[in-house]
Amino acid sequence: MQETFSGIVDLSRTGPISLYRQIYEQLRDAILSGRLAAGTGVPASRVMARQLSVSRNTVLAAVEQLAAEGYLEARQGVGTVVAVRLSEDLVRPERAEGAVRPPPHRVSRLAQRVAASGREMAPRGVPQPFQTGTPDIDAFPHDIWARLLRRVSRQLSRDAAAYAHTDGLPELRTTLSAYLRESRGVRAAPEQIFVTSSAQAGLDLLARAVVDPGGVAWIEEPGYLGARAALLGTGAEVVPVPVDAHGLKPGGAHPAPRLIYVTPSHQFPTGCMMPLARRLALLDLAGRTGAYVIEDDYDSEFQFRGRPVAALHGLDVAERVLYLGTFSKTMFPGLRVGYAVVPPGLAETLGRLQRNTGQIAPAAVQLAIAAFIEEGHYRAHLRRMRACYAERRDCLVAALRRHLGGAVAVEPPAGGMQLIAELQGEADDVGLAARLAGAGIEAQALSSYYLGPPAKRGLFLGFAAWSPEQIETQTALMARVLAASRPPSRAKA
Repeated sequence: MQETFSGIVDLSRTGPISLYRQIYEQLRDAILSGRLAAGTGVPASRVMARQLSVSRNTVLAAVEQLAAEGYLEARQGVGTVVAVRLSEDLVRPERAEGAVRPPPHRVSRLAQRVAASGREMAPRGVPQPFQTGTPDIDAFPHDIWARLLRRVSRQLSRDAAAYAHTDGLPELRTTLSAYLRESRGVRAAPEQIFVTSSAQAGLDLLARAVVDPGGVAWIEEPGYLGARAALLGTGAEVVPVPVDAHGLKPGGAHPAPRLIYVTPSHQFPTGCMMPLARRLALLDLAGRTGAYVIEDDYDSEFQFRGRPVAALHGLDVAERVLYLGTFSKTMFPGLRVGYAVVPPGLAETLGRLQRNTGQIAPAAVQLAIAAFIEEGHYRAHLRRMRACYAERRDCLVAALRRHLGGAVAVEPPAGGMQLIAELQGEADDVGLAARLAGAGIEAQALSSYYLGPPAKRGLFLGFAAWSPEQIETQTALMARVLAASRPPSRAKA
């Protein structure tokens, strides 16, 4: 076992990547490439720590994350081994990094026209309970942010203040490259990262770049309405693909896609996580068909149990995944800054496309975000918000069960900023959402997230921005609105 492990992990003590991340990535890559076969035993953490000259806690963190993601499993009487549940056709030697020759990149005709020529989101107003996608703006460290903005504005170089770097300032792209590698497993050079005026702008930019009018684009069913709008705006043929407990199912009799839009770390709106085997199957499909996958990683930083699951992008060796992120959920929506990560072969065209579509974030804001991350304020804020949002999730689940009883079924999500209260019986969630809006409560109808006939009806409710007292008061009001909307029971003769 120790001989098998020898040579698998080679740590660097001088680079920017933490020892934990190096152990995790190198073991994972060895498993995916077949160098560590199914059933191969992994040395005990004490042995591994001694071999690598690192602390046992560092090794344990890497091994536990690999086990949580399905690469390793515990065997009674044997110890920790490489998972045998991984299908052999998904774990192949050609998955080793550099062994796959990426298929040629092809840019859509629409993208070429826009990039060669020269060319918006309505505000949602004051947030109402229980608006989804809204963080606790009051909990953000506004004093620190104001100080950073003042500082970078005074120090703004002529280069940053001019028309240069429309694809993102080098300071933020470099900072994001290191942060995404460490926190999300996204391996990208700064030149592959594009800073946009919002995540929706990034989604529009990516869709324009790779889908021709009439091209087939798969979206999740139910799924994010913003993705549907962006893809329809390209003239694509939008095909809804059902979501089950493990996310989008890549099989079925659907037309071959040019683009697949997914939210694998926290499916929107159901909240499920796409497991390893499904992720590998999706990447295999994209590699075989030449399709691109847009991975919208909109709120995976808010994982309430354990570390956030690594992004799909980290598994992609065929350069098919286009990664999308945002600061609107983790900081505050008015920031209007998102980012996209693309393969090197698309970077030049995407840069021209971004410049000519004007989806550009302000320079001072970009510099302040870079400083906010580098000085540790971003990670500290995320830690506080994870604890806060987990408490508010529990408050909303308890209040719904207490006030609405059997009228809804609700399960606490593992993370995120919103949840689904599934309505029981033949309820009209669209009508109920309209009545709640009249009472000052924003509850999205679950059925509105389906393109076809809805499989479920319910209310999609955000909990991140509301205090426990607000959650209790507004949930009691919801119960009164729901009770008033029920038809009167008929007395027995």
